Amino acid sequence: MLELLEKAARNEAGLFASFASLAECKYITEADFGAQKAQRAIADLKQMPITWVHSDDALCINAADIKLTHRVSFADAFVAATAVRVEAVLAHKDPEILKIPTPLKQEMLPPKVASVPS
Repeated sequence: MLELLEKAARNEAGLFASFASLAECKYITEADFGAQKAQRAIADLKQMPITWVHSDDALCINAADIKLTHRVSFADAFVAATAVRVEAVLAHKDPEILKIPTPLKQEMLPPKVASVPS
């Protein structure tokens, strides 16, 4: 993922993200670490070379179709619909998204390695 961010910073690649990912980041970070850390995480994300794709009627309809057909989460449906809209390869670590076939192009990133408590 770092390599993609570095390429985007050098204008060698475009990075797009769904508004749903921004909401999920805020929710998960605040639930785990509190509001202040969540606010900082969102501020950091907004500084990255990412184009944020926001919802409209067409994106909602496509996300609903994806959710209905493939039984994925609400956020994953919007993430997939966003990738289809911008004709991007969806780089992710979520096995649930693998349920969604073409026209979604995707690349599964290596899974997170669990840290061992010391």
